[in-house]
Amino acid sequence: MSMNQQKFRPSIASIDEVDDRNLKMDDAKQQIEGSETAPLTTNQLKFNVDKTAAAKDMEAQNDRHDNESQVETPISGGTGSVNGIRAFLIPGRLSIDALMRLSRKRRILYITTACLCAVLLIIIIMMIAFWPEVPFYLKAELCLEKECVEASRQILLWSNTTKSPCHETYEWACGNFDREYAENDYYVIKKGEWNYKTFNEYQELNELNRFISMLPASTVSYSVESMVSSLYRSCREIDSLDKSQSDLLLKKAIQSVEGWQALRDSKILQFWDYKKALIHLQTAYGIFPYYKVSIENRFSKPHDYIIALDEGEIGLPDKYFYNIDQNDEIVRGYILLLRDFAINMGIVSQQAELFADEIFNYEKRIVNRLDIVKTSASERNYNEIKTLAEMKSIAPSLPIMETLQALFPNTKINDDTEVLIKDVEVINELSTIVSSSDRKSINNFIIWSMVRQLLSHLSKEYRNLVETFDHAVYGHTATYPRWMVCAKVVKDWLPFAVDTLKQTHEDQLAKKFLPSHMRKNKGLNKTSGNDEFLKLMYYSLRNQLEQSVNEANWIDRDMKRFINEKLTTMRLQIGIPEEVLANKSYIKDYYNELLLNNLYFVDHLQSIWSFRKARMEEKLKALTIIDTIISEMYAAEEPPTVAYSNMLNMLVISRSISSSHYYDYRYPVAVNFARIGSDILEVLMDAISTFVEQFKVDNRYEMQSNLDMAKVDIECITADEDDKEDLQELSSHSLKSFHITLSAAKITAKALSSFLTAIDEASPIVGASFDQVHTYESLKLTERLRIPGLRSFNENELFTLAYMQKHCSTSIADKDYAKIKPHVEQQLAERYLFNATWNHIQYLPLSSSCHVPPVRCSNIL
Repeated sequence: MSMNQQKFRPSIASIDEVDDRNLKMDDAKQQIEGSETAPLTTNQLKFNVDKTAAAKDMEAQNDRHDNESQVETPISGGTGSVNGIRAFLIPGRLSIDALMRLSRKRRILYITTACLCAVLLIIIIMMIAFWPEVPFYLKAELCLEKECVEASRQILLWSNTTKSPCHETYEWACGNFDREYAENDYYVIKKGEWNYKTFNEYQELNELNRFISMLPASTVSYSVESMVSSLYRSCREIDSLDKSQSDLLLKKAIQSVEGWQALRDSKILQFWDYKKALIHLQTAYGIFPYYKVSIENRFSKPHDYIIALDEGEIGLPDKYFYNIDQNDEIVRGYILLLRDFAINMGIVSQQAELFADEIFNYEKRIVNRLDIVKTSASERNYNEIKTLAEMKSIAPSLPIMETLQALFPNTKINDDTEVLIKDVEVINELSTIVSSSDRKSINNFIIWSMVRQLLSHLSKEYRNLVETFDHAVYGHTATYPRWMVCAKVVKDWLPFAVDTLKQTHEDQLAKKFLPSHMRKNKGLNKTSGNDEFLKLMYYSLRNQLEQSVNEANWIDRDMKRFINEKLTTMRLQIGIPEEVLANKSYIKDYYNELLLNNLYFVDHLQSIWSFRKARMEEKLKALTIIDTIISEMYAAEEPPTVAYSNMLNMLVISRSISSSHYYDYRYPVAVNFARIGSDILEVLMDAISTFVEQFKVDNRYEMQSNLDMAKVDIECITADEDDKEDLQELSSHSLKSFHITLSAAKITAKALSSFLTAIDEASPIVGASFDQVHTYESLKLTERLRIPGLRSFNENELFTLAYMQKHCSTSIADKDYAKIKPHVEQQLAERYLFNATWNHIQYLPLSSSCHVPPVRCSNIL
């Protein structure tokens, strides 16, 4: 220990600048003495700066070195390094002192490394704790089945996904739509606007034309197949009709209403009875000038069928055109149609022009008189039930009772018969107009009302007159191919026969290949799979609609309760009931009163109306549920794919949607919701209007609700449009259609999210079948596969793209049809709907992380 007190002490210098030779000598000396010296720190070196320091301080410092743990300096290497590390692991003051003995550079390096390690450890922990879950659609496998490829092809055919959905929304969704239209066989044929609806219509008619051509030649003359083929063939042969034959057919029809004064029969007006002519026109052709007869449901319980009366038909598409500039292309086209018809009937040009002016001004007089009535009365009487005895005093100049007795000969019609009057003041004013009109004006109006329904089914000379007027309304287009016209005639005139044949054919194919389908799809074929998915989707949509109604603070509480009660009890029917298909005689009996053996095609108009009239009268009797379903599905002149039965409180969906490429349960869920899902919800939204009217009738003396589904601010539609003034005079039907479209899109998007959540959580959808988990698996909904070409799209983006494509459109080159479509078809143009849905439904832009525009529409569910 005495030798340690005399050991070498370094002079004042930095430890990093110590001479290597001195260190080696010092090490050798320490090894000989069998002791270790603690490393010199920078602080200790500073003590040596003062050469005159007290010996006592030096001795105290040496004693402290002797009592400390013997540690080899890090510079020296050897086993001292291990001991140095061990020193750092000793808790308390010794670890701090050991750290302080390191050089300044090494101490900084050590502390920095420790801090970085600590920060890295914290980052790793936080990343583990907050690492986002990988979206399901990125983990899902790619679907390569033909249905997935077909869905992808349909969407990519029109879209341009290289464009920004936020800044170039239309190009993103519909960038290639115009090009596909130009390359389609339907190019320059469509009237006015080529859009998603007309595209599907063309596809459906093309498929129907192919189906009819494949029908077997039946030897039974009264079979359904022969009836469909006969009507189609008769329509295709219309070009063989020449003008002289058409003239004779027109004159025969005119004589059936006791003649036309313009043909210079001097005695015609003296003995002509307008009531008799009016009744014959309504009974023989189903043409309703002045007032129209239909069969509808009561708004009061039990909501059974009742005869309804409404205002009649006019020549121009909408009353709007009667009060615009007479130099307008459409007005001039209509007057030209009137004049040329008269000339073709042999009337001289001057008299023909006079006839055209008289008809136009008489119809304008009717329109303006009714407008005054509709806008002057503060409280209107809508949908009132009146007896025919009361109607004699309300409308004495209209032969309403005589008309009903002739239309429904097998029904007891008398003074006590109740009828539903859509607008009592309007019917009263129509009676006044007739009583104040001269016989010549009434005669011209009745003859023209009949003739304009016949022109399209006569020889080419008369059909050209109609096509010229269509060009003025819709734009100059090519003539419809005859196969398309005839396919549409068969579809509209014989819808039940067509659907029965197609559904029977599909069922036969399903049974034929059922074993292979069962092995592949676990017991589901295309028909059953489509039905099962439609059920799940319907109940999901219905439940979301109920929730949206509850959340609407602008709907009265009692009315909410009434609407949701109707929705909860609503039933679902998909396709023609199986009982009908199994009964071979049902369809034969259904068409028993339809005779299509006429020589000329125009004669079929009377045959078809006689058949429809008989089906209308059947509704006035007690019907079975099956008969009511068939009646609801096929009573309209153009049967819809999805319809609501007020009588049964039932939603009816035709299976014809499955025969096209519009819907398939194997398509992505988002695509099906965007298409058929939004269609279903639009029908349900329209049904809510009926529920509102029913509520008003049931609570007439308790409260009056001012809920109006057509009450939409025009600024909501035109917020981003340059031509706002063109949309200032929209009909209530157009506004209601706009409201329904926006509400349906918004609720469908919410229903999709709920539907996907139910699948992920294997939770049931309220109202659907009990074993839904098995249904999810059998429909392969749990797989949630991505589709080719759109694999980066999640369900929300895919829904948005598929839905926005429903509003793709292009106008005929020489006509800005969008401005007048609300007045021609009572619906907004697709370009307005495209912008409105994107601007007012937050879900759509948010699905692509786009900025949500500030403009909002009120009273949208």
